[in-house]
Amino acid sequence: MGAHVASRRFQGGCQALNQHELISSPSLGGRIVRVVPDVSGVNKVFDYLVPETLKNVKVGSVVRVELHGRRVDAWVVSEVEYPSSDINFKEVLSFLSEGPSEEVVQLSQWAAERFCGPLRAVLSSASPALRIKKLGTRHGGASRKSGQRSVVDEAEELFHNKRGGVLVWPAPRPLRPVLEPGISRGRTLVVTPSVGFARTIAQALRREGLSVALMPDDWQRAAEGVDVVVGARSAVWASIPELKSIIVLDEHDERLQDERSPTWHARDVAIERARALGIPCVLVSPLPTVSATHWAGAEAVRFVEQVAGDWPPIEVVDPYSDLGDEEKPQFGLLSSRLIEVLRDKTQTVVCILNTKGRSRLLSCRACKAIIRCENCDAAVIQNEEGLLECNRCGVHRPSTCQSCSSNALALLRKGVAKMRDEIEKAALRQVVELSADTTIAANASSLVYIGTEAALHRVSSADVVVFLDFDNELFAPTYRAGEQAWTLLIHAIRLLKGSSRALIVLQSQDASNPQYSDFVEPEPRQFIEREQNKRKAMQLPPYAAMARMVFADSSFNPADWAHCNLSFSASAKPTEFLVRAANNELLTQGIKQLRGEFSGRFRCYVDPMRYA
Repeated sequence: MGAHVASRRFQGGCQALNQHELISSPSLGGRIVRVVPDVSGVNKVFDYLVPETLKNVKVGSVVRVELHGRRVDAWVVSEVEYPSSDINFKEVLSFLSEGPSEEVVQLSQWAAERFCGPLRAVLSSASPALRIKKLGTRHGGASRKSGQRSVVDEAEELFHNKRGGVLVWPAPRPLRPVLEPGISRGRTLVVTPSVGFARTIAQALRREGLSVALMPDDWQRAAEGVDVVVGARSAVWASIPELKSIIVLDEHDERLQDERSPTWHARDVAIERARALGIPCVLVSPLPTVSATHWAGAEAVRFVEQVAGDWPPIEVVDPYSDLGDEEKPQFGLLSSRLIEVLRDKTQTVVCILNTKGRSRLLSCRACKAIIRCENCDAAVIQNEEGLLECNRCGVHRPSTCQSCSSNALALLRKGVAKMRDEIEKAALRQVVELSADTTIAANASSLVYIGTEAALHRVSSADVVVFLDFDNELFAPTYRAGEQAWTLLIHAIRLLKGSSRALIVLQSQDASNPQYSDFVEPEPRQFIEREQNKRKAMQLPPYAAMARMVFADSSFNPADWAHCNLSFSASAKPTEFLVRAANNELLTQGIKQLRGEFSGRFRCYVDPMRYA
């Protein structure tokens, strides 16, 4: 046994064999394979001899090996050759299961390096949940039902340019015409943000006579060969022979990113996989992210012409605009417009209030303005020294209101439970709080629901969606706040689909802010251009690289690691740092160097969704 990587060095590559760790075994007459053990905390690769009896072991196979006196599972990631036959190796004990294809193994190695995390975690996402001893033959679909299928011309153009691109497709419109150009090319991978979304697509395609594998349950069918493979973000790792195209639906949705280390994003993995195979990758979204449009370039972003009904009416309401100073503390977020909507008992209303993890919003007691960063317009927090601090750009300033210069600030922390009681009194009808413990069916008509953004996925349909405090989303201390706010609106638009009285209400204590004009009359092209310009000016991803690093203890001193070419910014916790670099390559190199030299433990989250 040998070919160890240094214990804190990134996986991949090897050092000279340690002869003291070798044991007697048959001569080097068989194949030597490099494996990654499925053992938490062991970030090394090891070389083993494959006995002649295990002819089915190949790259991607899940095998059983002996490691430091115990038997563990491992993935075969490559075959290696040694110039000398005098070296003795431990043998692979047994073949356990089919695993990722060689192409997916190489993709996993790229992702582990790109997102600075353990290869073991990525290979686990790419492997079947159950043991598969042998793959069968291709699953052919039945004859497809006759009939002319509509095709979106803009999507057809993207599939024909061999590289793909971004399609801006309105949320209420059916997605089937978008999928047709890819399916007609051959085997297609469709990645969605949720399993429920994927299941709906799979059922529709099966009714057409196509053979479909729904990931992750149909891992074996996908590996054997079907017409379409569809699933949530982990489906991007599906082993698919002769893949011809990749489609990522709702590219804007943050559920496409894994929050664990490595924080791989299904969009980025799909793009790299398509590039390596030389096939088109098409990203579909009503409002794509800056990362997507930056990758595609202006020549590969297609906007379809908007029609009536693509966007429901969106109102921006200031809950304090029609109240006197004496009434403001009493009524809080209950605006007159909200009360009017709540008391219409013929409508199903869903109220959204996000407080978990992002409830440190400050406002001025005098003028009620949201306290924002003067540099980047994000909401700020008050640090231990009493200064206002922006977690987006790192700027500090005294604790004064930017509008009226008052230093009397209030912390907004009203939660869902308290708001439920207030709304029920104002609505004069039942209000249901949606939480993890809710047992009532969230699909009854003519009710009022309140909850966090999870409520948008738990209610089947609604007439009105009210965001009680949209400032909490739009001015969140993260550079992706604008995109995340639009993601919530897109979920709301789909929840209102089919309602003849669809309405979205955005309550804001800063309704005059120019950013809210984007929501009243949505124009995707203009929003994308403004967001791109802002990211470029502030050197934020994708025009720079960023990561959040969490250390096991507080002994880490950034000043000692300037030679790694990383820029460290302190976070809210003493053991966490926000790390920046000019590009992804420099970020990867710097973190790899730090991992090899630093004696302590830490975790790295590249391009984190939230870092406040």
